[in-house]
Amino acid sequence: MNQGDPLDLLMQRTRNGDDAAYREFLEQAATRLRSALARKIGNDGELEDLVQEALIAVHQKRHTLDPGRPVAPWLHAIARYKLIDHWRKRGRSPVLHEDADVAVAEDEFASLDVEALLKELPEAQAEAIRLTQIEGLTGAEASERVGIGLSAMKLRVHRGMLRLKKVVAEKDG
Repeated sequence: MNQGDPLDLLMQRTRNGDDAAYREFLEQAATRLRSALARKIGNDGELEDLVQEALIAVHQKRHTLDPGRPVAPWLHAIARYKLIDHWRKRGRSPVLHEDADVAVAEDEFASLDVEALLKELPEAQAEAIRLTQIEGLTGAEASERVGIGLSAMKLRVHRGMLRLKKVVAEKDG
């Protein structure tokens, strides 16, 4: 678990029966979800509905989170599924990451163990993908956390996504 992430501590306190910690958890989760989802759909009128749907799912599924695992990837996975549902209702194709010549459909990875796939990458690329695609940080936030430039972070994500696409194709082929 990422001890630096306040969501992990709040969830731990919630499991110990701290109702105030749960309220704070939901507030912080809503802020993160709003930020991550706004980058995907913009700040349209449906953003708040989507955030609320994700929070309801978080509440309903909180028992499924393994206590030893970090909260952020679990939270963002729920948000991604809600986003996919949102797009499907509107006839849009869900896209996880789009960059120059990389377009990886969320559905390609849906049945795969993401952590097992990330082990196929150099650690720097895996970390970049975890931070930006799983935890939902912006490229700038991720590059600041790691201590590299934004261009280097974008390059790591780009190369990692290309490699993941090849790995998935090899597993299917």
